[in-house]
Amino acid sequence: MTKSTISAIAVSAFMFGMVSIACGFDSAKWKYRATVTIESGTDKCGRLILTPDVYNAARPDLGDIRLTDNSGKQVAYIIARPQDRTERQQYRPSVINRSTNAENAEMVTLDFGQKVVKNSIEVITKGDNFRRMVKIEGSNDNTEFFTLVKRAYVFAVGQDKHFEQIGLPTNDYRYLRITVLPMPDENNSPVIEEVKTFKVVEKIAQRQQVETVSVEHSEDEKNKSSIYVYDLTYQHLPISEIELEVTSDSFYRFVSIEGRDQATRKVEIVSEDNRQRFEEVEVPWERLVSDTIYRYPEQGGEKCEKLVIRVPAGRRVHRYLKITIANYDDEPVEVEKASAKMIADEVVFAADGNSELVLYVGSASAGMPQYDIKYRLTNPLEVKTKSARLSSITDNPLFREADEKIAPWTERHRILLLISLIIVALVLGGFILKSFKSIRSEQPQG
Repeated sequence: MTKSTISAIAVSAFMFGMVSIACGFDSAKWKYRATVTIESGTDKCGRLILTPDVYNAARPDLGDIRLTDNSGKQVAYIIARPQDRTERQQYRPSVINRSTNAENAEMVTLDFGQKVVKNSIEVITKGDNFRRMVKIEGSNDNTEFFTLVKRAYVFAVGQDKHFEQIGLPTNDYRYLRITVLPMPDENNSPVIEEVKTFKVVEKIAQRQQVETVSVEHSEDEKNKSSIYVYDLTYQHLPISEIELEVTSDSFYRFVSIEGRDQATRKVEIVSEDNRQRFEEVEVPWERLVSDTIYRYPEQGGEKCEKLVIRVPAGRRVHRYLKITIANYDDEPVEVEKASAKMIADEVVFAADGNSELVLYVGSASAGMPQYDIKYRLTNPLEVKTKSARLSSITDNPLFREADEKIAPWTERHRILLLISLIIVALVLGGFILKSFKSIRSEQPQG
């Protein structure tokens, strides 16, 4: 055996070892596990819906989720979350009348030219800080008008927070008359800058109910607001909306929602004697969303209401929520209950030949997995799949906490590992080529 051959074998062994390290899965680095039971069927993929306890155990980026089969081999997957879809058709009616009535309210009449179906309107008025009442009526002859919205409000809190969208009962009136009343302390009539009208059709993604527990209720007399604190019992949930149950019959309020995962945290105190000391400091609330809620009677005695506050898509919500309701000079509204719903992520995975898998979660050192399945399944939510059920999350008996504190070398130096593999491949190719040339040169010339 020549020296070149020995070197080539050594390099090959080294490269095989590096690949084994890179591709190996050590379940001892994961804190939790759960059993995934796959229903029978002919589809090549399975679908699993994540549960609240998975979000609570996982990192916010969900990069520490792993699926393995009975032999411990990783199973490729892709995570996707369903989304609401909204189709919005905007109309551009003519403004045919603009006037001021005896109450110093500004009025405009819109002419759509013909009967058109619409269910939403946006009333834009001048100003940065206001709460103005709006009345909306409909007519087909521009003579006899019927009340669509008896009392709604448009808000502005500073320059950046304007709430001007008003839901309408679905109607096909040719004419709409909008009346905006001034606030009690306004001397001049409001100025209606623009009115936009829409037909909105929503396709709503499936929701899961999330338990909420009331923690605290207080009244802030100085800021004229009601404060409610709730516990979602889990953290990092993809909450899509929060609904309030309010006892009042008629109201319109500005609502802001903030969140945090804990009330206090320990902060190390630097001292001259170098002894390790800590103090408890309050964790600040982080703003999540602002919106309005309302309820008012419609024509015929029915109630028009909006009590659901949508959370921006893609946000993961803190465990604790603080809901602040601005009452202004009105009596405080009483919230009996707050409920939350989430749009859960779906895990689509290769399920051919498997009836049961194991899901691992809870690893601070795990890198984001990279699977080819994301290139093959460009629309994972539309793929035909077998359903899968996830058991409750339990502690992983093989978890080694000491090893979890330090990320593996291959995880901390992925780029270096890749470069090393490329260099090794080039060196191995060079050895093979050199050995081939050496063998050719040693052959007797005929």
